[in-house]
Amino acid sequence: MASSESIDGIRSIYHDPDYYVKSFKAYSDLTSRLSVLQSWMETVFPTEVVLKLPAVAEGTMKMLGVGTGRGETDRGMIDQLHLRFQEILNVVAEPTPAYVEDYKKVVLNRPIPGVTFDFRAQTFEDYRKDWEKETDRPKFEFISAVQSIYYMKDIEKSVMNMHEMLKEGGVMLIIVLADDGGFGRLWRKFPMFADEIQKHALTDTMREILTENGVKHEVIRQSSKVDISCCFEEGNEQGKLITDFLAHVIDLEKSAPEELVKEFFDYLGGTDCSVREGGKVMFNNSWDAVIARK
Repeated sequence: MASSESIDGIRSIYHDPDYYVKSFKAYSDLTSRLSVLQSWMETVFPTEVVLKLPAVAEGTMKMLGVGTGRGETDRGMIDQLHLRFQEILNVVAEPTPAYVEDYKKVVLNRPIPGVTFDFRAQTFEDYRKDWEKETDRPKFEFISAVQSIYYMKDIEKSVMNMHEMLKEGGVMLIIVLADDGGFGRLWRKFPMFADEIQKHALTDTMREILTENGVKHEVIRQSSKVDISCCFEEGNEQGKLITDFLAHVIDLEKSAPEELVKEFFDYLGGTDCSVREGGKVMFNNSWDAVIARK
């Protein structure tokens, strides 16, 4: 049985940004992650978020994107928001400079009339410090953190800081992995894979933070499965990258004891995390949209 104690030699993928990006891309390509998110943005987001945002009598609707990556998901949200709000200011807080540059190129190639961008190549914590220095601190109608809350140094503080930055009636959307999904069960089963910069924040983490701080919220489930059969094919390089992303560990098979690696693969392919369909191993990739209104 896996122990909760950390193991020498095991490092989370957050210690190597290049490897993180490489392993994340391998997993993202496999999951069609963006198509699932895009579908959610077109079918659920309009009714559960856009229509519930406060009206803007005059001026510009303000939104803040936290950890936006290259902006693929945020552009989908902007498309929906623009159907209701003619003028939008989108503040982008993304700490990876290369992602910010990619996002800028997308905006340049496909501008949206009435939508302006304020790009900040910084963490949310650093943006918050700059925000606090402003004499006329802007408040936002909408703040989103899509699969980015895991990277906060102090998750509870960051969540509540985001909530404070909302206008009255504003909406905060946090998309996070489900605690009873495959990732949630893996991370709870193998806590020794976490370290000082890897936070295993899941839906129940968000519920606890918001409930304890008296913030009303709702959770909407998005079920999803992905074929991870390649992880069980010896010598499959893509499978190795995806395995490391699932564990969030750099080179799991070489850095962890042999018996722990075996336990990990047995659990990964077992019924707690996956189902067998037509000889394929289908991993439970479900996530939740946590929506809070101020």
